[in-house]
Amino acid sequence: MSETNSPSLEQPLISVVMGVWNPHPRHFPEVVESILAQTYQNLQIILIEDPSERDGREMIRHLQDDRIIHIRNEERTSLPDQLNKGLGLATADLVARGDADDIWEPHRVATQAKCFEMDPDLVVLGSTLKIIDDDGNHLGYRDYPRKHEDIIRALRRYCPIAQPVVMFKRKIVLELGGYLKDFFIEDYDLWCRLAKAGAKFENYPEPLVQYRIHPEGIKSTKLKKTLDSTIRIKETHFRGQLAAADHMRILAERGLMMMPSKFVLWLFGQMTFSKELPSST
Repeated sequence: MSETNSPSLEQPLISVVMGVWNPHPRHFPEVVESILAQTYQNLQIILIEDPSERDGREMIRHLQDDRIIHIRNEERTSLPDQLNKGLGLATADLVARGDADDIWEPHRVATQAKCFEMDPDLVVLGSTLKIIDDDGNHLGYRDYPRKHEDIIRALRRYCPIAQPVVMFKRKIVLELGGYLKDFFIEDYDLWCRLAKAGAKFENYPEPLVQYRIHPEGIKSTKLKKTLDSTIRIKETHFRGQLAAADHMRILAERGLMMMPSKFVLWLFGQMTFSKELPSST
C-alpha cells in the first residue's frame, strides 16, 4: 500500500459497510475508488456481495488495498442480511453506509467524522445529495431537513435520511436489532425505530455523495414497491399520530402506484430535486 493511502494513526477507525448485488461494471469500481480516495484514510471497507451473473471481485481486482474486506456469499440472501453481516464484521464505533453506484465526495468521511466528534450525542448523520445521471452528468440536488426536530417530524411523511450517505453509531443500531426484513425500505424502518428509541439525527447541509439515477438502479426498477413499503412503514410506526396532511400524502402515494413508473420517477424528480444547491443557513 502506498504511503499516501496509509491510514493515519490519529484518525479513529471507521467501518464502511456496503451490500453488493449484480454490480455495474463501470459504476462499482468508480464507487470503490472514491472510497479509497477519501481524505480520511483509516477505513475498514466491508463489501458483502450476493451472487449474480456479475462478479464484483473481478471488477475491483486491480484495486489492491488491504483495507478492503470483500465477501461473496454462496447464495442469494437479502440487503438487510448483507448489511447485518457487514455490521457484525465491522469493528469501528462509526459506520459509513454506501450504495454500489453512488460516488463519494473526497471529504465525505472526514466531514461526518468531525460532526460526530463535535456532538457526542449524535447517532445518525446524513447529508444533502448531489444528483447525477448514468454518465455522471450533474442533474441537481436533493435537500433534507437538517435539524433533529425537523427530521423527526418529516419521518411521518417520507424518509428524510438518505441511506447512501448516512453515518451512524454501530452499537446503538445493533442494540435495536440492526436492519430488519419486515419492509422493502429497510433503512426507513431503521430510522423510525431509532427515532422512537430517542436517537439524535442530523443532516449535513452540503452534498457528500453523488447519487446516481440510472436504468439499472433500484430507484428506477423498484419504484412502486418502494411506494408501497413507504406507506406501510408510516402506518406501522406512526399509527394514531398522523395528521390530516400526512393522510393526504398517503392517498397521493396510493394514486401514484397506479401510474406508469417512468411518470412517477419523473414527477419525483420534479418535486424533490432542485437545480441550485440549497442554502446552508
